Amino acid sequence: MANKKYKLGVAFSGGGAKAAAHCGALQALHEFGIKPDIVSGTSAGALVAIYYACGVTPREIIEQFRGLSFFKDIVSPSIPKGGMFDPKPLIEHLRKTLPYTKLEDLPVPTYIVASDMEHGVAKVFSRGEIAPRAVASCSIPVIFYPTVIGGIHYVDGGAFQNLPVPAIRQKCEKVIAFNLNHIYDEKYKDNIVAVAYRSFSMMFLSNTIADAREADIFIDLDTEGCTPYDMSRIEDLFFRGYASTVKALEDNGYARVLPKEDISFPKKKKATRSLLHLHKK
Repeated sequence: MANKKYKLGVAFSGGGAKAAAHCGALQALHEFGIKPDIVSGTSAGALVAIYYACGVTPREIIEQFRGLSFFKDIVSPSIPKGGMFDPKPLIEHLRKTLPYTKLEDLPVPTYIVASDMEHGVAKVFSRGEIAPRAVASCSIPVIFYPTVIGGIHYVDGGAFQNLPVPAIRQKCEKVIAFNLNHIYDEKYKDNIVAVAYRSFSMMFLSNTIADAREADIFIDLDTEGCTPYDMSRIEDLFFRGYASTVKALEDNGYARVLPKEDISFPKKKKATRSLLHLHKK
């Protein structure tokens, strides 16, 4: 068997605002001295993977989204044609805050999964402008407009690969996968966004189960009671993701190398500070 290029890869599943738990997971990895050589992400997990690959700390990732409104700062209402919401606000937010422009320039190799509407296949991006490719990966069908790249319409990567282990499995010796997609009992909500996301979550779960088998360590992050479009719970999700990961790492024989960091999030109205200072071209 040929040697794999990278020792450790980390895959981040989709899950909307619940991806704040991924940031807590990254904090736990840091304190256990675990540093991925390559990362992959689908949907909101793609955003976490990208910010991490830029050199942004887990706390700084949270700071970029604290106080934002999902239906104002992330998407904007539109005339229903291919989707209910236009994700242009998210594209602009990424262009404004990311310290890199292209995927191939990121210090940590990053693979982003979207779904090709024209050909009905998963598309893994590792090159090209970051913002539109990240948003393509996040474009939940019906809810968001598809994102057009090179004349091809793309929607959420979760349709084929919500847990993007296959995107990096052949490139690294070991893969740790973080999952946000769970189907908890939930009272029916009579609105199109809730119905659409609940329906797609059921579909995403089926491919998540299959792809989880390819991971060496699969970690379910605690997101019970949280919705993918509620931005008010992200601090709580951070600490829940941290706790889930610490337990899983200890169960798998890992030992802490750094003391637990005392992290708190001060009150903040809106995250507007750019991260461009992290990289000067």
